[in-house]
Amino acid sequence: MRNKSWHDPCTDKCTIIVANKRFHMREKLQNLGFTYFSTPKSYLNTQLTEWLHAIRNLGASSIIFQSDFTRAIPEDPFLIANEYGLSPIVHFVSELPKAKDFNNASILLDVYAKRGANKVILGSKPNVRSAWPSSGWQFENLVDQFLDRFIPLAHYAVQIGMKPILPPLQPGGDYWDTSFIARVFSGLKSRQVDNVLNQLIISSFGHTFGKPLSWGKGGPERWSGSKPYNTPEGQEDQKGFNNFEWYQSIAERALMRPVPAIILEAGFTGSTTKQESPERTIETIRIILQALSKDQHKRNSIDEIKFNRLLQGCFFSLDKLKTSMQGELSVQGFYKLFGAPETEKSAQIFDLDKQKIISHYLLLPTHANSISDAILNKVRPVIKKYRPTVGFSLVEASFAEKVSIYPDPILFPEEVINQLRRAGCKVEILPDSGIEIATMLQGS
Repeated sequence: MRNKSWHDPCTDKCTIIVANKRFHMREKLQNLGFTYFSTPKSYLNTQLTEWLHAIRNLGASSIIFQSDFTRAIPEDPFLIANEYGLSPIVHFVSELPKAKDFNNASILLDVYAKRGANKVILGSKPNVRSAWPSSGWQFENLVDQFLDRFIPLAHYAVQIGMKPILPPLQPGGDYWDTSFIARVFSGLKSRQVDNVLNQLIISSFGHTFGKPLSWGKGGPERWSGSKPYNTPEGQEDQKGFNNFEWYQSIAERALMRPVPAIILEAGFTGSTTKQESPERTIETIRIILQALSKDQHKRNSIDEIKFNRLLQGCFFSLDKLKTSMQGELSVQGFYKLFGAPETEKSAQIFDLDKQKIISHYLLLPTHANSISDAILNKVRPVIKKYRPTVGFSLVEASFAEKVSIYPDPILFPEEVINQLRRAGCKVEILPDSGIEIATMLQGS
């Protein structure tokens, strides 16, 4: 956790004290992570605070934010992730830009690097037709076309201190994924981009396709009879949870050394034809989570999964999880599914017994990582008279004896305000009008 400072318009320096780790958190699991929701509403500060707190409580160490190449994710998600000790990773899920658009893409990479992201996933499913909307499907030279776009971005990412991650491929796909990944590594090696190869990480989907978690374990060395588009009876292929092992094996064969990997969308079926029940999906996710925590005392079937030392993350998708739950996923339900400690099942954002280390906190709304000058002018008299700690964080505010809130029904709904009260804060809702605020202060 870090301290921050904020200068108010009256030139008074107001220190913002970031909430310390007084939460009931599980021990951090280095390989456990989540891919955050993609909907705009999920990026409201109240949603981010509630969900990232819950994710950290489960022991997660990383969070993936999804982006495109048209505009940057706001800074707030990164700040809140850092507050909870979550390492942010950016996943560009849209088509990689052409050479003429490289400068715009590099600006985004600069922004995310400055906001604390040290890994970036460049693209998604380049082995399917739908991943190439602007340039069309060119099967014959598809891998070269991909590398022409991937390498400049990966090279720049390395220059600014980010580790580039190959995009996840669709298992099978319109261009068979194992053939695609083999030609990618062959192309990277022939182009002699050692600076990229030395930092490169593989990503894969941890989809089950309705098969056991052990399907395909051991990779092509164990299932040597499996070939592109042909899996003989008695053989197993890469279309299962252990897809990452197949990619790692292919990469090691090309480079003569092992390559690290991450798993995305772990535990979901990934099939459009074989839909699993929510109960089956949740059971699969729990087995994977149990394997990550190395808790082998509750289930014998944990032997289905074996993670190697080069695995750098196993990520569960909140969007996929919500879909599996028929579109309904609350923090309470999230805790229930993942077995959070009883102390967290109430889904409180704040501890009720935390020590009050701030006397007075002025909580202001912020949108798109900026605050309105009009709001600052309205609350100027409050700052001058009381010299409160000024900030934008509900978690920080919960450490205060008194909290004055400039009203915002979206960021500070009644439910959140009541949680501050239950945390022992004396809450004051300021009037919306600057004149009314000044009048209120004159009468106090």
